[in-house]
Amino acid sequence: MDNDILLERQNKNLLFDFYGALLTEKQREIFALSNLEDCSFAEISKELEITPQAVGDFVKRAAAQLEKYEKALGLVEKFSYQKQLIQDIETGLDELCKADEAEISGKITKIKTTLGQLLI
Repeated sequence: MDNDILLERQNKNLLFDFYGALLTEKQREIFALSNLEDCSFAEISKELEITPQAVGDFVKRAAAQLEKYEKALGLVEKFSYQKQLIQDIETGLDELCKADEAEISGKITKIKTTLGQLLI
């Protein structure tokens, strides 16, 4: 699978994790079958007794709604930012363990600054 497609799919799934409960039951079901279970529109249409076009419309509307929620609330963006800060702290702690006495103070200050950003 192409890397861009994989990243797009991961992003959609993350949006669904955060905002899926805000979709209608039908949107949630069809989006999950399409994106989480990797079912084709034809498979979903057969299972739910609707047309493949209707499945596509449900998926498209659900994806647009998830994007709208993210634009308004920004929870996925904040989560991603916090995840990066945590990785930065882990890196800083690893560096701190390897540092000599002269470097320790500066590395501790950097870690404290990063922790402060995380707690905002």
